[in-house]
Amino acid sequence: MSVAAYFFGLAQMLLVIGALGYAAIRLRRRLLPGWDEAAGYLVAAVTGIGLLVVTAQLLGVFGLLYGWALVLSSLLIGLAAHFRLGPGPDPESSPRSPESRSPESGSLRSGSPESRSLRSGSPEGDAEVSRPPRPPVTAHGFWFALLATAVVVAQWAAFTSYSLDAGISNFDSVWYHLPFSADMFQTGSTLGFHKTETVFLNWFYPQNSELVHTVAMALTGRDFFSVLLNMGWLALALLAAWCIGRPYARPHLTLIAASILLATHTLVVREPGMAKNDIVAIALILSAIGILINRGADPSDTRGRIGPGWAMAAAGLAVGLAAGTKVTALAPAAMITFAVLFSAHHGTRLRSAGVWFGAAFVGGGFWYLRNLLATGNPIPQVRSIGPINLPGPERLQEGRADFNVFHYIGDTSIWREYFFPGLEQGFGTLWPVLLAVAVIGLVALIWRGPGRLTRAHGLAALLAIAAYLITPLSAAGPEGSPDAFAINLRFLVPALAMGLVLIPLVPWFRKPRPQLGLGLLLLFLFFATGRGDAIWSESGGYFGIAFALALVVVPSLAWRFRERLSALNPEKPLLAWVAGAAVLAGLLLSWPLASGYFDSRYNDFEADAGLAEPYRWASGVEDAEIGLAGTTAGFRQFGFFGEDLSNHLTYIGREAPAGGFDVIRSCPEFRRAVNEAELDYLVTSPFLNFIGEREPVFSPERSWVAGDPSLSLEVGPGPVEVWRVDGPLDPSACDPSGPGPESTPGLVEG
Repeated sequence: MSVAAYFFGLAQMLLVIGALGYAAIRLRRRLLPGWDEAAGYLVAAVTGIGLLVVTAQLLGVFGLLYGWALVLSSLLIGLAAHFRLGPGPDPESSPRSPESRSPESGSLRSGSPESRSLRSGSPEGDAEVSRPPRPPVTAHGFWFALLATAVVVAQWAAFTSYSLDAGISNFDSVWYHLPFSADMFQTGSTLGFHKTETVFLNWFYPQNSELVHTVAMALTGRDFFSVLLNMGWLALALLAAWCIGRPYARPHLTLIAASILLATHTLVVREPGMAKNDIVAIALILSAIGILINRGADPSDTRGRIGPGWAMAAAGLAVGLAAGTKVTALAPAAMITFAVLFSAHHGTRLRSAGVWFGAAFVGGGFWYLRNLLATGNPIPQVRSIGPINLPGPERLQEGRADFNVFHYIGDTSIWREYFFPGLEQGFGTLWPVLLAVAVIGLVALIWRGPGRLTRAHGLAALLAIAAYLITPLSAAGPEGSPDAFAINLRFLVPALAMGLVLIPLVPWFRKPRPQLGLGLLLLFLFFATGRGDAIWSESGGYFGIAFALALVVVPSLAWRFRERLSALNPEKPLLAWVAGAAVLAGLLLSWPLASGYFDSRYNDFEADAGLAEPYRWASGVEDAEIGLAGTTAGFRQFGFFGEDLSNHLTYIGREAPAGGFDVIRSCPEFRRAVNEAELDYLVTSPFLNFIGEREPVFSPERSWVAGDPSLSLEVGPGPVEVWRVDGPLDPSACDPSGPGPESTPGLVEG
């Protein structure tokens, strides 16, 4: 990639971010004029993400999801916001308590004129005149928060450096996250289903996070910024966590509580620098809670009650965006929905439900509607609800059973051999303390929480944690061997994060000494359960430290001491100039990172599985039609898209009813499918063994094509081979004594 092409793509991306960000800020100022500082930034961030996702979805419906269309649409949205959205009503004219007043110190009587005015909105009728409290935060609170933020950012950046050095290598990322993004990038459409293999049904997953990767690809033509996107989602999660405690003068405690989970092994070794989306769901769920807590904390209203206003809509949008990212986010989303409707003002529940579900549908309904229209089922993986059968595709192959934790709830041997070691691996040796703090704290919050909404959120978090026990794949693996339990603890993290960030809101921690004690306990758990050692034990530690210093420590200190810095030269906006110079330097320094990334991307990917040489070959191939056969290639397919993502991939399988995709079980049918795909190259590989990935299982596709004169070996011999296709294969030339249907692995019938 040339320097000019890189900076042109970067300029396009900055235009889109700037235009949509400007529109989001104008919307927030118009509709929630009293929301400033952190809570206002959070609402603007969620709104901006929503604008980006919805714009990309709509462009994709018409097959226009390309860079030029994204830039043009974003500029039009920004211009419309500039000319059509004036400032909202003066927030200072709305009833409010002094900034030092906490919502726990009292509220206006329910039904008072002030309360009714607040719920009905501004005199202009289109703005919500509420203002979250901003009591002062203690000095030690700032330093506690800075310490936790700097450490967790350094950890994530340290692991991100691996992807910058070698390319995105995470299993799920190269299996379906990035292939979905690359397919939308190539086709410009959000309506298609990119079928990655014949074992799972992941093309029916909601794809908000993949869509964001697609936007970055469409604007830059490459996948470099996919490495960095999860750092942005981390920043949103930390901002949301800070906002949850801000109205109660405890933002440092809620931020540290969230950091405990963000720094655990479960997330920190799989999310940074990858395209996995657990952090996306966590950030959006926390954002919804942060917005709702700030709205419910306004002392000018009935404490802990909320009405159907713009704050509720912003929180509903965040929940919808989370549900449109992962199916596993549906449980936390449902629990938050319960809390919202339970806490709505008397007489407004129907309107509240309309606002909430309407905003949530905008954020996440697209993918479920697409599935419904294609299969008759919004979640086709779910084939039944109790006695009710639902439409959906049959699965001819399977990789591993999708047991849940509840399946083994009374099996002490499974707990001893799998669950306890998995919990220790995921959350550290003090995992019992962590879970105990979460559960006991939530019970206390339900009992003594400040206001109906906060108590309802506590119950919602507790129910979401319980729902993890019945989450499919939470104990995936063969009967009696839930090998994927430790990996899939990430399904628990959003619910656990919901719980931990709410604990500091218990009124017991209003006083300085209990508050300090809780802060020290949370910091202890943060360092005892997380991967703080990554800063000095991992090879990317120095990069992580430099990243955290540049983007967290120095800006935070400059903001903390801004008055002293301004006094050095009161005639000039020193901070603004320094900030602008730092941003410009960062943009210029991003090119060496990008250049190094493309020089080393996928140079040595999974050599033990035989993929290193095929991936190196694919990096130099452009605009080729490549067919994949054997699930090892299907599950590890992203590298075959090439460096410029121009290669079109087709997994060779057979279309099945209701959107299904089945394995081909005979040589003649397979050869005919290869011919129909009009390939330039064919990749053959073994069947991926989920029980032992280093022990692949024979798959017959290579035997079905070897010896055909239309094929010549391009890469190989080896476990994964690339064949150049010079003409149509001859189905009649199949060896009748060759592998038949009985040799096809993973079959669940026949």
